[in-house]
Amino acid sequence: MYRDLITGLQSLNQASKICIIALSDFVVLSAAVLLAYCLRISDFQLPPYDKLPLYVIAPFISIAAAGATGVYFSVSRTFSGDGEKKLVLSQLIVPFVWAFVLLALSPGGFARSVVVIYTVLAILLMIGLRRVASSIFNFNQKKQLPPRERIPIVIYGAAREGLLLAETLKRQGLYKPVAFLDTDYTLVGRTVGNLNVYAFENLDHVVTKFKPKEVIIAKTGQNRSSRRVLVNKFMTLGLAVKTVPSFDEMFDGSVKIGEIRSIKVEDLLGRDPVPPDKNLMDEVIKNQVLMVTGAGGSIGSEIVRQTLAYGPSKLILVDNNEFSLFQIHRELEGRNLPTKLVPLLADVQDFRGMSAIFAEHEVDAVFHAAAFKHVRMVQENAIAGIKNNICGTKIVAEAAIASRVKRFVLISTDKAVRPTSIMGATKRISEMVVQALAAEQTHKTILSIVRFGNVLGSTGSVVPLFQEQIAKGGPVLVTDPEVTRYFMLISEAAQLVIQAGAMAEGGEVFVLEMGESVKILRLAETMIELAGLSLRSAGNLDGDISIVFTGLKDGEKLYEELLIGPEVATTGHPRIMKSREFFLSWREFSGHVEKLTEFPSGSDEKIILKNLESLAHMSQQLEQPLLDRI
Repeated sequence: MYRDLITGLQSLNQASKICIIALSDFVVLSAAVLLAYCLRISDFQLPPYDKLPLYVIAPFISIAAAGATGVYFSVSRTFSGDGEKKLVLSQLIVPFVWAFVLLALSPGGFARSVVVIYTVLAILLMIGLRRVASSIFNFNQKKQLPPRERIPIVIYGAAREGLLLAETLKRQGLYKPVAFLDTDYTLVGRTVGNLNVYAFENLDHVVTKFKPKEVIIAKTGQNRSSRRVLVNKFMTLGLAVKTVPSFDEMFDGSVKIGEIRSIKVEDLLGRDPVPPDKNLMDEVIKNQVLMVTGAGGSIGSEIVRQTLAYGPSKLILVDNNEFSLFQIHRELEGRNLPTKLVPLLADVQDFRGMSAIFAEHEVDAVFHAAAFKHVRMVQENAIAGIKNNICGTKIVAEAAIASRVKRFVLISTDKAVRPTSIMGATKRISEMVVQALAAEQTHKTILSIVRFGNVLGSTGSVVPLFQEQIAKGGPVLVTDPEVTRYFMLISEAAQLVIQAGAMAEGGEVFVLEMGESVKILRLAETMIELAGLSLRSAGNLDGDISIVFTGLKDGEKLYEELLIGPEVATTGHPRIMKSREFFLSWREFSGHVEKLTEFPSGSDEKIILKNLESLAHMSQQLEQPLLDRI
């Protein structure tokens, strides 16, 4: 029953907890007033009836001062030295306010020393109340895990964040901090929170001496390359690696500083993003009507999220998947932003439907992210891929031009470069459709293309696939030991797409600078290690997870490329390049596209694929045949 009561209190929302703490304070502060009066007169009796209101007002002043200084936002089970300092400062205000009230209402006949005695008692009782509450909550938590079973851990980072983390973990009872590590030599050799601070170079000594099971990174301001070095060093010594939330996560309230999580592969891949150029973002977004096709997909939904921060007047979410559209719309509705949201179930292959949307909403800019992107699925469903990727792009672009939309941005992929798959070929031809339409002088719509590689967190990324395989106990399936891919954070990709669209003057192929390519075999090994498991191999037959090589599937490349030709120019953004590439005029190209995208009943798939291959050859991209499976 006792444990159920404690658990019930912990599960209350913040407002309920604040009310309970404030009520508890009122009780002990009322006792403090009475005790202060009794100590002043050296007798136990109530204050005179006519003066009673002057005494009763004190607890209200104390609670108001505590609330105004943020004392009630300190959770009891994590009440620390910082919380105590804040409480003391809040109560030092009380005697001045109370004395002012007394002078105004009762110039004489009141024992002034009661004010001082009360203030001292109030501070002691309020701190005592919180310490008792903290002890009760923490005792309940520790009962579930005896001290001898607490996990010994080392904390990397002995500054304020590390100290707060150590204090919190000690109270929670699950972890036992044994030492700090740091590269700041002003801290090395000192004692912080009763723990010694060791230099990072002495990690081997720390591991030998304290035998920790885990290391928690509590040092902020690191770039990804530095973090990769750290994590690799920790993992080579058999330590599980975890981290504290970022300041962004703590700021938006999603997690508390005392919560820790395992290092994710996303923390190590990619690179540190460059802050977006506000002028470029505002140019495309601020007070504009935006339309995002494929708004429920991984790329489309992130573009939607990124645009909202810059104040579009209206955001039109287009998708043909009801559930995906519902999910992103529900997420955005919960933010209570001034932008008007319009979720539309629509098909990009419907010219009349697209034209009606443009006409009704007077769209200013379109980000066309709707596409089939899974190589294997499109390889097996070629006609659907051609219809959605090529026809869909052509229809949305032509509808945008007819409706005098200011900007149209096609989201493309590195698989469009010298394609070896049907999906890649459809995306390259989609690029050529946009290039050809952009070169026409009969309209004022600015059409452009943004091409990039894999993004972490997308539905097509290999990362979630590996996570699923590891969770099932393996094996992890890798196509080839030499296969490499580029990776970028999905948030960075979306920001760069928007900024590239703002730079466009018409017909550009913008290529995002993706950093260094990643060997997929090493990615798989890292993910196994981050899961706290070992790799099963010829040298370690007792390992947990094995890696199996399956061979490249139909349409897959050993490595990805971003540029078709050697001509590439820089732009005003360090991570956006502009590629000069061959394309056909719309007069030369339109007939071939029409021939490819006409699907009379009984169409022979082989003939359609031959037309696709012929059209891809026109751009002088294709190095390998698409039709091996026919």
